[in-house]
Formats: sequence, structure tokens, C-alpha cells
Amino acid sequence: MMNKDFKPLFENLNMNPARGENETYDEYVTRRKKVNFILKRYKQVGREVFESVFPEGVTIEGMDNMIKNTQNG
Repeated sequence: MMNKDFKPLFENLNMNPARGENETYDEYVTRRKKVNFILKRYKQVGREVFESVFPEGVTIEGMDNMIKNTQNG
């Protein structure tokens, strides 16, 4: 049962296992690696943490920025 405040976290994330029409093979491989990394972290920390870190939903750019910020600071 879902509550009224339920927000889909991954709606902005292209999780399609197929390569897109305008996507090169290298872009496809990079995207799949990043999606797998995001899913691995999601399974480790849980939904509540992801909702607090990504209130508007998870994006690859948002995850890249978060990783970059933690490495720099």
C-alpha cells in the first residue's frame, strides 16, 4: 500500500537496458554503469536516505555532483 506522499525516485533516470537510438555504445556503457552504481547505493542505504538526498528524484547528473562534492570536500 502506497501513502499519499509517495514520490517516484527513479522517474528521471533512464533505466532501460536497451541502447537508445541516439546513444553511442560508449555512452550506453557509461549510463548502464552509473545506473547500476545508483541502484547498488539505493539498496545499501534505503529509500529514506535517497528521498532526503534527492528530493526531486534521482538523476545521473545529481549523483555525479554528489560524488564530486564528497571527493572535493
